[in-house]
Amino acid sequence: MKFFSRKKTQKLIVDNEVYDENDYETITQKVIGWLWFFFKLGIVITIISGILLTGIIFGLVRSFSEKIPIIADDSYRPNLTSVVYDSKGRLVAKLHAEENRSRILSSQEIPNIMKGAVVAIEDERFYNHYGIDVVGIMRAMVTNVKAGRIVQGASTLTQQLVKNAFLSSEKTLKRKIIEAMMAFQIERKYSKDEILTLYLNEIYFGHGVYGLAAAAELYFGKIPADLTIAECAVLAGIPKSPVAYSPIRNPKRNAERKALVLSKMAELGFITPLQYEDAKNEDFNLKSLSEQETKAPYFTAYVRDQLLEKYGPNLLYNGGLKIYTTIDLEFQKYAEDAMASASIFAEYPIEKHPDLNGSLICLDPKNGHIKAMYGGRDFQTSQFNRVTQALRQPGSSFKPFVYACALEEGILPSDMILDEPISYTNPWTKQVWSPRNYDLKFHGEVTIMKAVCKSYNIPAVKLIDKLTPAKVIRVAKRMGVMSHMQPNLSLALGSGQFTPLEMASAYGVIANGGIYCHPLSILKVVDRDNNVLEENLPKAREVMKGIDAAMMCDLLKNVVERGSGARAKIRGRIIGGKTGTTNNYVDAWFNGITPELVTIVQFGFDMPKTLGKGKAGGSVCGPVWKSFMEKVLAKYPNSDFPVPEGAVRCKVCMTSGKLASTDCPAIEVVTQVFPIESQPLIECRHAQYKIQALKPVASEDYDEVDLNSTGEGFMPELDFFSDSYQNGNIAKPVTNPGFIPAKVWYPGNPEFVPSKSLTQPVSPINTNTTINKNEIREPGVFVEPNINKDSAPKIEFQDDYF
Repeated sequence: MKFFSRKKTQKLIVDNEVYDENDYETITQKVIGWLWFFFKLGIVITIISGILLTGIIFGLVRSFSEKIPIIADDSYRPNLTSVVYDSKGRLVAKLHAEENRSRILSSQEIPNIMKGAVVAIEDERFYNHYGIDVVGIMRAMVTNVKAGRIVQGASTLTQQLVKNAFLSSEKTLKRKIIEAMMAFQIERKYSKDEILTLYLNEIYFGHGVYGLAAAAELYFGKIPADLTIAECAVLAGIPKSPVAYSPIRNPKRNAERKALVLSKMAELGFITPLQYEDAKNEDFNLKSLSEQETKAPYFTAYVRDQLLEKYGPNLLYNGGLKIYTTIDLEFQKYAEDAMASASIFAEYPIEKHPDLNGSLICLDPKNGHIKAMYGGRDFQTSQFNRVTQALRQPGSSFKPFVYACALEEGILPSDMILDEPISYTNPWTKQVWSPRNYDLKFHGEVTIMKAVCKSYNIPAVKLIDKLTPAKVIRVAKRMGVMSHMQPNLSLALGSGQFTPLEMASAYGVIANGGIYCHPLSILKVVDRDNNVLEENLPKAREVMKGIDAAMMCDLLKNVVERGSGARAKIRGRIIGGKTGTTNNYVDAWFNGITPELVTIVQFGFDMPKTLGKGKAGGSVCGPVWKSFMEKVLAKYPNSDFPVPEGAVRCKVCMTSGKLASTDCPAIEVVTQVFPIESQPLIECRHAQYKIQALKPVASEDYDEVDLNSTGEGFMPELDFFSDSYQNGNIAKPVTNPGFIPAKVWYPGNPEFVPSKSLTQPVSPINTNTTINKNEIREPGVFVEPNINKDSAPKIEFQDDYF
């Protein structure tokens, strides 16, 4: 290659080719020009793209930021668990849906150690990033590439908060992008401490609990401020995998996780080496799951059902209501202990007889407050509440309503009534009902006091016949017995069906001087903002004269002191009550009252069948009632039923109804309230009123029978009062249907002559049967259906008692 030049023109000779220098410069300039053009175009496009991208990002961030609740104001309202308290402010139960979050904690209520534990194990760079940890993302990528699978995540604590509080758990790219943007926005708006506080109120800790407050209570029975370092480490290790790291379900894995949390806390300076060593060796006590069970489950369900009807499920389960109730957890514990120790339950263990159940209800008659409720042996097996839902026959425990009606009609406790054989015949079916006393005897003229005390059946039936069942039903309904009642004579012996709660409220009228107070379970309901949604005061009304109620109190008091309720007697306490036993010992009751409380105890199979021979109300329920009330009454001073104005309490003889004298046996002397104008004024001459049991007069055709051995029912046949000409169950006419009431001796009258002939004998009582007079016996009736006799009865059957 050779170069040569001239003055004005230089030429380049390459491989015998000659190039002009001007041509070379022109090509270079063109290349540079195009490069410069593309450079400037790139700058313009980049600027425009940046502006567009910035606008898009700004728009997206702005739209997402509108979805983020403002933590500092009332728009942030997560689901909160509603809490039920007893009358003294003690926790009874928590009501919640899927999320059990007891309350929202403030930053000051969360110990710094707990905050440090969470940061150490969940996001150690929490204080160094702005919601998205780029360093953490790169580290996780490298770790996952080396492992060949995903072994480490890079979500920050803020991102976990966003996912738990504001987003779903779906694993999509869209959701991750939104999560990152919202995390950035939260970091921009709120301080680290606010974010950490919100996280600890939102995160899931296993076993259905959300938030630190609920977790501390569930696992340790503490408030967060009382947690130790080791306990904080235990809780901090759970959210990563609440099932795998549950200290209850998987204590070994939780212990390993706790050790990791403590080491990270020491490494990052949240605790000192000395604190680390102490916490590593610290023992702590976990609450067992059995301790988490709801106290008073039947009462809680009763309260829950009322609130569901009024407020709906969303507010009840998610609204953070504070529900203050009437129950006393001490009383409830006494009730559960007394029922668990019942002899009938020991005889029929729940493993073999899950359908044998019982109920106990205790309320304060002065305000209707329910103090204890036992609705069954096992709430997990059966949620059926036998206090509020089970309709059971009360047996003789219904008799007080008959006598209350009689007192309203002017009958006095000292008045006489003739206890004699009596029969009723259905004119259509010719069925005969002959009520009998439980001791298989007739007692002639007896006082109302004696009839109630000894629970004689015939006086009660004769009274309801005289008063009419319709009047008795009206009295019972006024007193709180709202279930349907058939208006017939067997109602006096407990043929109706009522709940124990009804019986408790009705007996409360007697104990409360004639004032009915509607049963009350909820005192107050307060919402999460401390607004009072409802506050309930006692609903009281007078339904019985105070004097009549006072007379009934003393009549029932005599039952416990001298009659079938003796097993419920508590030394040094004034107690009234009435036993009840139904046909073939299917149901057993004891309904007891004191000046302070009313308590009903009942036992029976859910599918009615006999409890067994001799399982009467006094023997089955009396000891349980006593066991419960002995503990409860220890909290009250001794007192007697008050004597109202216009009345007087005096000692009288139950046999004569007159003022007691020195001749009267102590067992016959009782105290009894009377209207002041009707009080007894004559002293009893007891020798004229010898206590003797009267036997029914029987002819040679009157077969002897022992009620205890036959197992016959105490009530008339189910269709006795319902069969009529309308349903076609008509027997052929007979000349003289019915049974002539046997005439017996009673004080002041000569002995009557019994009827001489009966064309068809009835099944009479065995007059030779030996009765143990010391045994506490229960009332009952004996039924003789479809028996024809040749003498017309003296008492006409009434088809309608209205």
